[in-house]
Amino acid sequence: MADTHHLVKTVLIPQIAELLMKNKGLSETAALSAIYHSPVASLLEDDSMGLYGQSALYLYGLIVQA
Repeated sequence: MADTHHLVKTVLIPQIAELLMKNKGLSETAALSAIYHSPVASLLEDDSMGLYGQSALYLYGLIVQA
């Protein structure tokens, strides 16, 4: 099951980065940095939190609010 969560996260992260680039005018590098340096990144890695089941738009909102 953890493999499935990993695959979902591999799809979510580029989607979140795309939203940051489009809505915040960030470069790809800056968008990925914003994701990985946000509190959401560590929560996303914790499968028990279940964030991997949320939409990219929801996670984007959490990152922008952080």
